[in-house]
Amino acid sequence: MTARIVTRFHLAERSWPAYGAARWSLVFAVLHTVWATGWYVGLDAEIARKVFQTTWKLVYDIVIAGMCVLGLFLALAFIQPWGQRLPRWGINFVGWCATGLLLLRSGGSIVQMIYLAVIGKLNNILHPMVLWELWFYLGTTLFCLSFWRFRRDSRLSGSRRRR
Repeated sequence: MTARIVTRFHLAERSWPAYGAARWSLVFAVLHTVWATGWYVGLDAEIARKVFQTTWKLVYDIVIAGMCVLGLFLALAFIQPWGQRLPRWGINFVGWCATGLLLLRSGGSIVQMIYLAVIGKLNNILHPMVLWELWFYLGTTLFCLSFWRFRRDSRLSGSRRRR
C-alpha cells in the first residue's frame, strides 16, 4: 500500500466546500440580523415593511440568524483542527439535522417555484425570488457536499485507526 502525501493543495481541494458553506452561512446570518433590525437589504422595501411588522417574523429572523451562526461553526468544524476535538457523534447529529432542514426547505422551495411558474406568477427567470432561491440552493449544495466529505473522511480515518 502506498502512503499518500497530503499537501496544502490537497487540503485546499478537500476543504473549499466547507469554507464556501461557512461564508454562505455568515452572509445569511448577517442578512437575517439586518432584516430583523428593520433594514430590508435585497428586498422590496414596501412589501418587506408590511411582512416584517409581525412579531413572528422578528422571532423567525432571530432564530434563523442563530441557526446560520451555528451552521458557520459546523461547516468550519468539518475541516478545522479544533473540530477534531469535538465529539464525532455531536457533529454528525447536528450535521444530519442541518442537511435535512436545508434539503427539506430546498425541496419545498422547488415545489413552490414550479407551482408559481405554472399559475403564471413567476414569469421571469430574474425575478428576485428566483435569485434568492438559487442562492439558497448554492448554500445547500455546499453544505451537503462538505458534510458528505466530512463523513467520508471520518469513516476512512476511523478504519485506519482500527487496523
